Amino acid sequence: MRMKCAALAALAVLGLGFSGPVCAEERFETGFRFLLGFPSGEFRRNLDRTGLGADFSFAYHIPRTIVSAGLSFGFLIYGSESRDEPLSSTIPDLIVKVTTTNSLLLGHIFIRVQPRTGFLRPYLEGLAGFHYLTTDTSIRGHDEWGDALSSNNFNDTAFSAGLGGGTKLTLLQVRQRDRTDRAFSIDLDLGVRWLRGGKAEYLKKGSVHRENGVVTYDVYKSRTDLWLAGLGLSFSF
Repeated sequence: MRMKCAALAALAVLGLGFSGPVCAEERFETGFRFLLGFPSGEFRRNLDRTGLGADFSFAYHIPRTIVSAGLSFGFLIYGSESRDEPLSSTIPDLIVKVTTTNSLLLGHIFIRVQPRTGFLRPYLEGLAGFHYLTTDTSIRGHDEWGDALSSNNFNDTAFSAGLGGGTKLTLLQVRQRDRTDRAFSIDLDLGVRWLRGGKAEYLKKGSVHRENGVVTYDVYKSRTDLWLAGLGLSFSF
């Protein structure tokens, strides 16, 4: 009888432990950040410029742990040039704007370790994914809201993996009554990432040459190592 009572008491404690705070604690997180991208090593020597862009993420908090797993997608613009051209030799009076843009698209899965409570919550993360480098040319009228035609000039993909870290500062949080777990929150997210990118071929600003109706490219090849610095907001619920 004593053993049965003890077993029932233990089950009751476990039931309370697993059914109480879980209802209130945040399970999911989504966010966006503005990015600065700093190429490193030979990648830096070839590009010699800082990229501007943004990233978006979604994560799942593993219950009763400080571990999260998620996906992150972003982009950087590391070169752009525009010029005005007649639409064709037979329609010289119709001028269009021709823009060539060099972009780097980023896609990663990540595992993050971060405290679940506190005003200031530092984190560490590991990432694995890809870098997609692309150069595209588009034309549109001088009405910037009009439709555009575009064509891809060059692209390549490289594997990427790295580490990141940062901190989140609570701006707003909502708790359920008599609970210490956060049920919803908005945080300021400040972080950096180091990404070791594989070798890829790519173009940069000024790599596209046009002469007598023929287009040629100056193609560069190197590792695509990259530092990222981001500032944005995250929403946990």
